[in-house]
Amino acid sequence: MKNQVLNIIVPNDPNGLKIIELSGWSGKAFIIPRGQLGQIKDRPEVNNPGIYFLFGKNNSSEQETVYIGESESFLGRLERHNATRDDWEQVVVFTGSIDRADVKYLENKSTIAAKKAERYEVLNVVQPHLNHLSEARQISVEDYYSKIIFILNLFGYSIFQSAQDSLHDSTIYHLKVGTSKATGSLLDNGEFIIYKNSEARIKETPSFAGFAKGFRQALLVSGTFGKTSDESYVFMKNVIFKSPSAAAATVGGRSINGWTAWKDVQGKTLDENVRK
Repeated sequence: MKNQVLNIIVPNDPNGLKIIELSGWSGKAFIIPRGQLGQIKDRPEVNNPGIYFLFGKNNSSEQETVYIGESESFLGRLERHNATRDDWEQVVVFTGSIDRADVKYLENKSTIAAKKAERYEVLNVVQPHLNHLSEARQISVEDYYSKIIFILNLFGYSIFQSAQDSLHDSTIYHLKVGTSKATGSLLDNGEFIIYKNSEARIKETPSFAGFAKGFRQALLVSGTFGKTSDESYVFMKNVIFKSPSAAAATVGGRSINGWTAWKDVQGKTLDENVRK
C-alpha cells in the first residue's frame, strides 16, 4: 500500500471515541469503547449502512474475540448488541460511501478472512452469504476493504493477518519439559505461536496458577489438547499466546521464563537472539 495520510479526531478522552479519516478516502471509521456509544448518537453517520467489528476476550481462555456484522443503520444495531451481548468491549465501525449491498459483501469477505487467519476467535455462528456485486462496484468495494485492513492493523487488530505472515523471523524454538517437547516461533508483535503436534506436560506443580492454568483447562475443553500418553497432551492445532512465557508455562504446567527457556537448534535462547 502506498503512503497514507491519516486524520484522527479525538473528541474528548484520548482513550475513548476516535474518528478516523484517510486522505482521498470517502469512508470513515469510528473506534468506540462500549461505554461510550452514546457519544455518537447525534452524528448524522449513525443512520448510514456500516460494517462493524465487536472486539472482546474469551474469559476462560483469554483469547481475543471478534464478531463481524453489518447494518443498514449501524447505531441501532450496536445498541441492540449492547443490550443483548456480553462478549465485547470495543467496536470499530466503517461507514460512508457504501450501501446495504456493499456492507453485506464486506461482511462475508471479512468473516471468511478472519476465520482463515485464526488470529482471533470469530464468534459468528452462521457464515454470512456472499452478496454479488457488479464488476465495477466490486473493484470499488475491494479498495474499501483494503482501507478496513489498514486501519484495523494500524490500531492493533490484526484479525486478517495469519501467524505465518506475522513471524518475527524464520527461527523455530524448542522447549522440553519432562518427556514433552514443543516447538514455536516469535511473532512480530511479541506474541508466541506453538505449532501443531507440540506436546505439553500433563503434570502441574502445586504452585501453578493464573492464566496458564486456566488456559490449559480451556484447551482441554475445546479439544485443542489431545492426550497422547499418561504424561503428555498434544496440540491439535497451532495456538497463539500473548508472550513466550505464557506459552512455556502452558507447555510445562509450571511458571517458566519463556525468554530463556525457548531455544533454537544451536542452543541459543530467545532472549539471546532477540534482546541482545
